[in-house]
Amino acid sequence: MRLGLVDAPDHRKQHSGSIPLVGGIAIYLALLVACVVWGQTHDDQQGLRTEIIAVFLASGGMLVVLGVLDDRFHLSVFTRVLAEIGVALFLIESLDLRLANLGDLAGVGKVKLSPWLSYPFTVLVIFGVINAYNMLDGMDGLLGIIVLITIFAFHLFSGLPPGLITIVVSASLMAFLVSNLGLAPFIPKSFLGDAGSKLLGFIVVALTLSVTSAQISHVRYVQPITAVYLLGLPLFDMAFTTLRRLLGGKSPIRADNTHIHHLLRELGLSEKRALLLISSVGASIPFLGLMLAKASTPESYQFSILVGIFVLYCIVMNQAWHVARQRAPKVEVSHVTIEVSPTGRK
Repeated sequence: MRLGLVDAPDHRKQHSGSIPLVGGIAIYLALLVACVVWGQTHDDQQGLRTEIIAVFLASGGMLVVLGVLDDRFHLSVFTRVLAEIGVALFLIESLDLRLANLGDLAGVGKVKLSPWLSYPFTVLVIFGVINAYNMLDGMDGLLGIIVLITIFAFHLFSGLPPGLITIVVSASLMAFLVSNLGLAPFIPKSFLGDAGSKLLGFIVVALTLSVTSAQISHVRYVQPITAVYLLGLPLFDMAFTTLRRLLGGKSPIRADNTHIHHLLRELGLSEKRALLLISSVGASIPFLGLMLAKASTPESYQFSILVGIFVLYCIVMNQAWHVARQRAPKVEVSHVTIEVSPTGRK
């Protein structure tokens, strides 16, 4: 409380009392300690892995510091954007990372980006995914469950066994969910905060780039279009919300109550039912991508199906918001006439 790292309820946040914003700090500290204790390696091949983990921890640490400052002082949009782009540039330069080959999206050959275009495109991908996961963090347990689903699907997609980072992050998220969902009465409630949501978004995009880009692992385990299924719901929610704001003449970066979790509340669903429904949607998109990949579906077909699913998502969400507006209670104000006598009495 004295540090000001608490989240107080307002017109957008309807929780009770001031909740500590320490979930992200705790997850990062757990990851940092685990990597220091168990991440030490000795041979040359593993030495490269140690260097990658060091870059990963440094980048994540920058985002945690940024998130803590934002939670405490409410930084400007320009400051946040500039800092997040700086983290993306640090990651790209440190690992010589470029997302240049997007695969055969149109069925006419590989889409390859030139060096001057692949660089900003990779920055945009990192920045976009970090903020997509940050935007989704608006309901107890939601982001933690979605990230656990993403990590589980990541291993199914890539065929890689669980490693130090995914094991520690998954275990930390399970511990956080016990606190966040109030599953143990003796453990106080906590929130991830911007530090946590941005850290989790960064972890997801770093893992995704590690299996889609040959620069890090020297092997492409997952095609880029298949990886988009892995990030499904957070990207869908961010894209739909941004389009809805632009079409409504509003700023695309101004926070409001137009995300999927806000919609389900407006429709009258309880927190548990809304969490179950959103988690089911969040799981269905990556597992559809997994089935398509395992069936050796051409990349152009995967891309067309993904676009079709997003269009369907937008149609359903738009109609659902129309229903929610119709359900909103209407306040009627009656006219009241007040007569004042010459003596001043009503």
